[in-house]
Amino acid sequence: HLVLGEISVNPSAKARRLSISVRPGGEVRLTIPRRVSEQEALRFLDEKAAWVQRARERIAKRCVRQPIAPPYATRAHSLYLDPGPGPDVRVRVASGRITVSYPAEMNYEDETVQAAIRQGIEAAWRIEAKAFLPDRVAELSRRTGLHCGKVTVRNARTRWGSCSVANDISLSIHLMKLPDSLIDYIILHELCHTRHKNHGPRFHALLDQLCEGRHLDLRRQLKHYSPRW
Repeated sequence: HLVLGEISVNPSAKARRLSISVRPGGEVRLTIPRRVSEQEALRFLDEKAAWVQRARERIAKRCVRQPIAPPYATRAHSLYLDPGPGPDVRVRVASGRITVSYPAEMNYEDETVQAAIRQGIEAAWRIEAKAFLPDRVAELSRRTGLHCGKVTVRNARTRWGSCSVANDISLSIHLMKLPDSLIDYIILHELCHTRHKNHGPRFHALLDQLCEGRHLDLRRQLKHYSPRW
């Protein structure tokens, strides 16, 4: 399998079918149910080679970062660049401003400055997420009658949210880059997990009901965003 390169094989007693996924770094992961033969798994890999290549190309495009510069704003903070005589790159988030100071001889496109800009934006998202998300969870919980435990906000880059066995909900600060309709969709998704701890038919039926029949459309919209940069 020269096209696919190295493959991570994951034998699974719980999996019901063969599945293949491509990690952010381009690695291929193959999940094999207990009763599937090696020959069948290899045939499945061959059939999916073109899909894997397309998935890798999509990932590569997402990984090309465009430089961030004004005009740029989060929901409540605007970005300001402040080149000056100082020797250091510094970030300050206060009073609705993300101010990034850096030596005048540097360019804002330099990776050190860009890293500071992203750091400032994440700090702004954290402020905004803590002010908005727990209250929004409480409101949607009240409306739906689905009650959760503690709500935490984290800088999670691998998933938008999660719901623990104890019904505690964790949400990523990167939700703040989404429109309100998709933030509500993520929250409703996690609230549904307080009742169904899987993604089975009853879970999807409940989520679709709470989304007023827009579950699939909202899920398609969400694919245009990522909790990663």
